[in-house]
Amino acid sequence: MTVSAIALAGVAQAQAPGEDETPPEPEQRQETVTVYGTSNPIPVFDYPGQVSVITRDEIELRTPSAVSDLLRDVPGMEFSGGPRRTGEVPSIRGFSGQNVLILLDGARQSFTSAHDGRFFADPALLGTAEVVRGPASALYGSGAVGGVMALESADAEDLLRDGQTWGVRIRGAYQSVNEETLTSLSAFTNTGKFDGIASIGLRESSDIELGDGSELPSDDEIQTGLVKGRYALTDALSVEASWQRFDNSAFEPNNGQGTLGTGDSTLDRNVDKDITSDTYRLGLNYDPASDLVNTDLTVYQTTTEVEEFDATVPRTISREIETTGVSARNASRFDLGGIDTTFTIGGDWYRDEQTGYDTESANGVRGGVPDAESEFMGLFAQLEAVAERPLGMPGQLIVIPGVRYDEFSSESETASGENDDEAISPRIAASYGPVEWFRLFASYSEGFRAPSINELYLDGVHFEVPHPILFDPTQGSFVFVTNEFIPNAELKPEKTETVEIGAGVDFHDLVSNGDRLQAKVSYYESEVDDLINLSVDFSYDGTCFAPPFFPCSAGTTNSANVASAELEGVEAEVRYDSKRSYVRASYSSIEGTDNSTGSDLGTLTPDRIAVDMGLKAYELDAIVGIRLQYADDFTRRESDGTGGFTVAEERDSYAVADVYASWSPDSWPGIRFDAGIDNIFDERYERAFQGVYEPGRNYKIAASWQFGG
Repeated sequence: MTVSAIALAGVAQAQAPGEDETPPEPEQRQETVTVYGTSNPIPVFDYPGQVSVITRDEIELRTPSAVSDLLRDVPGMEFSGGPRRTGEVPSIRGFSGQNVLILLDGARQSFTSAHDGRFFADPALLGTAEVVRGPASALYGSGAVGGVMALESADAEDLLRDGQTWGVRIRGAYQSVNEETLTSLSAFTNTGKFDGIASIGLRESSDIELGDGSELPSDDEIQTGLVKGRYALTDALSVEASWQRFDNSAFEPNNGQGTLGTGDSTLDRNVDKDITSDTYRLGLNYDPASDLVNTDLTVYQTTTEVEEFDATVPRTISREIETTGVSARNASRFDLGGIDTTFTIGGDWYRDEQTGYDTESANGVRGGVPDAESEFMGLFAQLEAVAERPLGMPGQLIVIPGVRYDEFSSESETASGENDDEAISPRIAASYGPVEWFRLFASYSEGFRAPSINELYLDGVHFEVPHPILFDPTQGSFVFVTNEFIPNAELKPEKTETVEIGAGVDFHDLVSNGDRLQAKVSYYESEVDDLINLSVDFSYDGTCFAPPFFPCSAGTTNSANVASAELEGVEAEVRYDSKRSYVRASYSSIEGTDNSTGSDLGTLTPDRIAVDMGLKAYELDAIVGIRLQYADDFTRRESDGTGGFTVAEERDSYAVADVYASWSPDSWPGIRFDAGIDNIFDERYERAFQGVYEPGRNYKIAASWQFGG
């Protein structure tokens, strides 16, 4: 499909209109740069690994309702938790949960919950999104075993039109699948010394219509806000501050990742859910007229709380996680024997504190949400060396060795003593381009993840289910029994070793003047020791089935280390851009095995192909495009304990197609219209095993008006 689309671009070029409609002069396609891959800007093509960068233009074109809409086609990335935005959890290369580090403007998002999402952010406030795939512990420490998902909020430069120093933007949007409306107002300015933006938004939505025609309860009202500014105190010193807020009032089941229901009116009833997330950030940058000094200092705090009120009890429960952190780095650039060298040193400290409460418990403590805290401190060093004609060979060689030291500890009021440890995370990566259009790259990296406070100290009730025998006629329902959390304060940190090799090509003027084709493909293998696995042993006690039918429980839930596991996969990404057309395509395949049992790992996803291609109709000031995604059928096996296997989950293959268009008429400066149809064939499918289908056909439209001077 990619080759065909590029060929069509040539046809479109050959069919260019007459002289009075001559297309603009060819321009060099803009270089896509990653910041989070090495902590210093480097072209994505040159980076010795795999990074995907979603730009502001792409965000606008996709009119996303949730961050998962932006990152759906990133190879090796998947979102589980069902289609509610409150329950979505990302995974990268088969690693999910706390194995994916999530950053919002560089601030860690540490919220974790069994039945809620990992982070809460509105895509309308984003300027860019980066996904670094593969272990990044050498830079970021714990939590980056699978990779890094880095979200950057928008700034004035993302919105200002050419020649403007200030602007105001009003935007409205609607999508049919959940009757969601969006209204937002943004004001922004860049005067040279000062760059600032203030934005507020309101999303309102109702139940989600799924591909099988049923509806998933999900009433939402989301208020968002962003205030961000940067001021240059001197030519060398600048200060930046920001506050970003996400406030979601929802009426949905307690389990945000829940399905259509169990059929029991008690378990399936909706609750009033309030989700608030505030991220505060203060940063300093000192960049004098010296190649040896470019220093960044960042202080941040993120507080996320999920509070639920069940009016039928009545009962209020809450979970709050507060993350406070400081990070610093300095990059020195110098020539080392003819080799351009960047030496970066840095460190960070952060603390996660969790509190929970339950109005129904005698002491106010919520079962399964231990009051606990974790503290981390890390130091890292990294060298980036760029050599032209290395050892007399043609081309360019980039070598990036790095190492990080971390120490961490966790404690809780529910357990005596601390769980503490330390880790060293090395990485070495290199890419070699014998010619300008071709590169080989390889890397070896070690990563780790400390056990979270929930995995260490979980206790109390996990969930309630009806007693298999007893029925209470006075209540008109079964008697309920519980599945209980069992804490494991002796958990060890996960450790990984990953090897990756790959190659890329970068062609200019391939079909038409000024076009560009970039492609990278890689193969990786990860060996995981002490993988932390949450296991739910759902089984009724034998005493449940004979008089007096008690004691009776529905099993236990606990986290334990799996001795070892293996993951391997292939990823490919292609990007083509010209003045007339563009194509973005990706492929990913992941396999994983629990070496102790032979079972497939539970975080895997099916083989997947995605293509996004469009045409730029400059005569009409418009862009039209189509997105296609195909996922192969999928089966996950589990050991039956006797040398055989049982099927734990099966999913059929699926193909989903979206169409979209954008119009920004020159005759109406500042006006923009976007429209599209997601899942145009109303496909019934599951992207991850959740017991619930994805949304059905979805009509989308958005309009914005921007003015300034």
